Amino acid sequence: MKKFGLIFLASGIILTTYGGEFRFGKGSFEIKSDIFGTDGKIKEDTTTYSLVEIHKNIFNSRIFYSYDITFITSKTEQKYLNLYNSTVETFPSPIQYQPIMKYELQGLDGQVNLGGDILKKNKNYLGSSIFLGISLPYIKSSNDSSNTDTTKQYLPDSKTRLKTYRVGLSLHGGYELIPRLNLFGTVSYGYQTGNVENKQWGIDGSVNGTYLSALLGLKFNIVESSKKIWFITLSPRVYITSGFKYDRWKVNDIKINNTALNITKDDLTMENKYGFFGFGYSF
Repeated sequence: MKKFGLIFLASGIILTTYGGEFRFGKGSFEIKSDIFGTDGKIKEDTTTYSLVEIHKNIFNSRIFYSYDITFITSKTEQKYLNLYNSTVETFPSPIQYQPIMKYELQGLDGQVNLGGDILKKNKNYLGSSIFLGISLPYIKSSNDSSNTDTTKQYLPDSKTRLKTYRVGLSLHGGYELIPRLNLFGTVSYGYQTGNVENKQWGIDGSVNGTYLSALLGLKFNIVESSKKIWFITLSPRVYITSGFKYDRWKVNDIKINNTALNITKDDLTMENKYGFFGFGYSF
């Protein structure tokens, strides 16, 4: 967590020098994969902290960039491991014994877009971009005190780390509803590749999959003006935002080699849904 925090802080110092937005969000994160010992979804309440640039045109041209760096942290969720192979237990074993595992998610996700506006008039725009992104989440697994020593031996307290890189296309739009109030949105879809690792549970391999993201929000300019210095026009603004964002990561065929679980491989899907409030400035 400390490493993620330092990366987030360093990024904030560098990026917000030229303007940007800080967002605070609340929502839920769902993880679905049999490799965690349960065929049900692991659902956790999450808090997000983001550094964002919604849509920044370069020197008033049609070329723009945007970025989103988000740190995610969750509360703890516990699940019965209904895919547990109780034959590994030393007899006598409890009848219908199912261990309880506690899960907690933390991680960092980042994406940078570079593209051009197809349509642009005043504060209204419609554009497309190419994006590059990286995801670095981990799921911490902890045994409940009621679990047997055998369970703790085969499935010790550990972290399942996911590291993926992605590339794809985004569609961006913005529309001024009334003076100072703008509607904005972004949709992204791409390919991702990387690896999933938890050697203590027998998980270690390369994975491929897809990434999908959709965002819709409102932006209100508290302060806005326009000043021309030589041939450069500056438009300082202070603004607030609110909205909703959905992210989905899906990777295929994660292999696991652990006799305590009745599973050898499965796909992994993670979904993050959250509302946010932001404060930003630009020049």
